[in-house]
Amino acid sequence: MTDAMRGTRSLERAFQLLRLIAAAGAEGATPAQLCAAAECSQPTTYRLLQHLRRQGVVRPARRRGHYVLGYELFALGAQAGNASALREQARPVLLRLAQRFGDSFFLLVADGYQVLCLDMLAGELPVQSYSRSVGGRMPMGVGQASQALLAWMDKAERNEILRHNAASLRLDYGLEVEQIIASLASVRRLGFASGLVDRRLPGYTGLAVPILDAAGQAIGALSCALARPRMTDARRQALVQAMMQEAQQVVRHLGS
Repeated sequence: MTDAMRGTRSLERAFQLLRLIAAAGAEGATPAQLCAAAECSQPTTYRLLQHLRRQGVVRPARRRGHYVLGYELFALGAQAGNASALREQARPVLLRLAQRFGDSFFLLVADGYQVLCLDMLAGELPVQSYSRSVGGRMPMGVGQASQALLAWMDKAERNEILRHNAASLRLDYGLEVEQIIASLASVRRLGFASGLVDRRLPGYTGLAVPILDAAGQAIGALSCALARPRMTDARRQALVQAMMQEAQQVVRHLGS
């Protein structure tokens, strides 16, 4: 194995450790747990942990012998999440929507084969959502924000993403790629997405509108989530109108 290949392998393992530590939550993970989960040798695991500690992306947990994510990741994440000022401009929009309707609102963006939650504001009533929290991810194709993003995506890129996610969409959510594609023409015509019913959260619904730049590309989506009984025709109409106006407001501020 060449030095370049070894370096790439070490980088991949380091990111794998970070994801495992993140999944462990506040309690953290031990080197032994990380070693087993990553199928990595003990010396390599310890070496990578020490490198990650020196960079500030991993730190010791309160529980002796455990590791949690470091604060440097928070700083980097804040910068990454606002690289285009999208999160900064969308924050007051989410606040206004949540205060007006009392529902939970989200800012989501496409990230490869997934949808990433950049920001959210919880409403007055508890709600279940796929993103769950800032930084949460879901496969592209799941939820109304996916529809809003896919509908304005290049056809070749869209088809590649859905092809890659097809097995997960079918097995985990009960969604077929053909069903998703068939819904996109209506989404573009109406200007918003209502989501497709799946087996994970059948009791909840929502809406999403794309945030379109000057070139007509979807740079993100505003989404809301609420219990199905709350989604009356009048509420849907009010949500669509308000969210479309707020999406335009975000774009205007980004361009100013």
